[in-house]
Order: sequence, then structure tokens, then C-alpha cells
Amino acid sequence: MFRRFLGVILVFALSPALAGDLSYSFIELGYQKADIDAGLAGIDVDGDGYGIRGSFEVGENWFIPVSYSALSFDLGVDLDQLSAGVGYHGELSSGTDFFATLSYLRAEVSASGFGSADESGYGATIGVRGMLTDAVELSGSIGYSDLGDGADGTAFGASALYSFTDNFALGFNLGFEEDVTIYGVGARFYFGN
Repeated sequence: MFRRFLGVILVFALSPALAGDLSYSFIELGYQKADIDAGLAGIDVDGDGYGIRGSFEVGENWFIPVSYSALSFDLGVDLDQLSAGVGYHGELSSGTDFFATLSYLRAEVSASGFGSADESGYGATIGVRGMLTDAVELSGSIGYSDLGDGADGTAFGASALYSFTDNFALGFNLGFEEDVTIYGVGARFYFGN
């Protein structure tokens, strides 16, 4: 069961840290819902929670992605996840970038009456993001993470953002890894624009 919950971490950690108008400096607050096919007699485990994510541009092509999320699942299980790393982006064409990140990951799963377990490891992601219109950004990514003890895997992510102003956007995202699906909504606040 612990490995299934680590799958949730893979999806969160490997989701692209993106911003509308191809800015890499933002803070985002969001709500996420997770569905895990636990494979236990066909029982699915659902959870939801909140997170904060940021990206800080540090030069022409470099940025620092960080995130924290806290989710509560059925059966009294909680998951806290933290990631911090470094990213590189480059222009493919006007309004379209590729990006790559390498991150440190830390996760803790706790269950009422059973204690907790934590793991740390790394994640690597590559992806593409681009402006569909002046206000709509789409992105897609693929990533790999390893949290030790056989808790490794590949996750896919996609997101869409609508920028209302140069400093504010709303969006949704979707991520999946084997038996885990996560979707969420968020409000993003840009700075340095």
C-alpha cells in the first residue's frame, strides 16, 4: 500500500512547474484530487488536499522549482510531499519552450494507528509548453522518479492555464502513473513580469 501512495508523489513531483506567458517566476495555490487503484479486491482509494508550488527564475534559462502538498486519503491515510530542484528551459519557437528539471523529493505517509514511513529520492522531468493564444497555455511532460525500496516509476502530466492578466492565471492539471490519477485546479500569481 505504501508503494501505491508513493505513486501519488511521482505524479505531483513530476508535474511541470509552468507559468502562463512562458514566465518561470510564480507562486501557485491549488486543490488536488487523487484516485488510486489499490488493487485490493477492486477497492479504489481516493484523497484530496492542497498544495503550494513555486518557480523562481535565476538567469536567462534557469529556474528553481519547489512544491509542497498535503493530501488526506480514505482509511485515515495522509501524505505530505516536498520537492525542490533546478530546471532549464529553452525556446523551440516563438511562444514554445522545452524544459527539463532535476529535483530532490521527500515524502511521508502516515496512517491512523499504524505510524508513518518516509522516503527521499530524486525526480527528473522533460516537457514542452506553449501558448495556444495570447492567454491560453498548454503543456505536457514525462518524468521519472526514484524514492528507494522499489518505489520508482514514470509519470505523465498535462496542464492548461488561462491568464486573466499579466500577473494572474487559473488552470487545471492532470497527471497519471500506472494506477494513480491526479487532477487539480489552481490559482497562479506571477511576479517579475
